[in-house]
Parts: sequence; C-alpha cells; structure tokens
Amino acid sequence: MKKRESYKKHLNRGVMAVSFAVIFIVFSIMGGRIQAFADDAVATQTDAAKSNSSGPVTTGLAIDGYYGEWSQYPSADITYNSNNGYSVHKGQIAIDGDRLYVHFSMNDLYTSQMQFQFWNITVDGKQCVLNVLPVNSDGSINWSGQMYNLDEGIYRNFGVFAGYYTDIDGDVAFTVYDAAHTETGKGDEIEFSISMKKLADYLGINIDQGATITVSNPNIGAQGVTITGTPTGPWAGAAMAMALATGGVFVCRRKKR
Repeated sequence: MKKRESYKKHLNRGVMAVSFAVIFIVFSIMGGRIQAFADDAVATQTDAAKSNSSGPVTTGLAIDGYYGEWSQYPSADITYNSNNGYSVHKGQIAIDGDRLYVHFSMNDLYTSQMQFQFWNITVDGKQCVLNVLPVNSDGSINWSGQMYNLDEGIYRNFGVFAGYYTDIDGDVAFTVYDAAHTETGKGDEIEFSISMKKLADYLGINIDQGATITVSNPNIGAQGVTITGTPTGPWAGAAMAMALATGGVFVCRRKKR
C-alpha cells in the first residue's frame, strides 16, 4: 500500500513537471507577442503603423517588415550622446544558420527619413561597407530607384551589396510609418539579412561560430551592435525545462519497476 502511494506521489510530481514545462514553452513563444501588443498600446501611430505592427510574430527571424520577433533579442542604444531618453535609436543583430540579421529602428522624435544606404560591418577586425540599394526584379541594382521621400508602407525592393557593389544575397524590408515624420508619428524601421558565406568570400576570411561581428550606421549614431558566436535565444530555457520534466517522469517509471 505504501509503495502504491509513493508511486502516485512521484507520478503526480512528474505530471506537474511536464505541465510546468509546457506552460514555460508557451510563455517563451508568446513573450514576443505580448511585448509587441504592449508597445502598440503605448505608441501613437498612424494607420499604416498600426496595420504593420499587427502583423505575424514568428519564433524565428523573417525579413518581412514585421518586427515583433525582434523583441526576443537584446538591443543596443544608438545615439550621438543625446541626453534625451526619447531620442535613442535601437539596433539589434542575430545569427541564424548562414544568415546574419540586422534590425535598426529610429526613435519617434526623429523628424527625417532614416538614412539607410550606408552601413559599416566588421568581422574579427576586418571591415567593409555595406550598401543598401534599390534593385530590379532580377536583383540587379536599380540606379534610378527611389530611396528618399518614401510614402508610408513596407518596401522590399532593396538589396545589400558589399564594397563596390558585390552582391551578398541581401534581403531587405524598410518600413515608413509616418511619411511626414512628425514627432507624434512612429520612427522608421529596417531589417535585413545577408549571407555570411558570401560576406566571408568577399572579405577573404573564414567566419567561424566564435566570430565577433559589429554593424553600425554612421548616419544614425556613433555606436554599433555586436554579436559573438551564435545565440541560443529563449528556447534554451524552454529546452531545459522540458529536460527536467522528462527526467521527472523517468524517475517515476523507474520507481514503478
């Protein structure tokens, strides 16, 4: 009788552990969405901005002009030493497989369109310029394409080129929320990704998992964003919780025998 009660007690603990893990995973996934909805409630946005921020939030990064998934990643302040906390732009960087992802957002008080053509990237001390330029449907540079005075919307007709216009398989989304760029509107945002292999070929180096990569935009601020190695993100905690829960069930089964 005592053995049966002991088994039930351990089984209940295992079930509770599994339930905790499931809840933890759900909240890990939903964290980005909750933060995105909270930001929507606070910010004063145009109709275009509200429509854009209600887009899909994925567990992985996607270049689509919807930025909710970036809430899962740390950010750096980008500024020219401003004392105004509202005048701070944000920068983020992440690695997923062969792709390097970059996200920058302008503060809401910035009254001009983001200057997003020139970027500096440094990989283990080796630096080059990245050019974000309009492209044609075949991926070639559209030298007459419009880059300034853009209307509200998400723009996908841009590519990324290293140095003197070497294609590095860039994917870009640039968002204008308020074409007039008033202080009551939301600042522009951009996200782009590039092939790390093509960047390495251009630089003539090998980029391993421990590489230190920094991206900055001299027209936005003096600071850059840096990443070393490949981040694990919020899934690490969820995986650990699931491992603990699985271990609890395993103990119960062992005791049953």
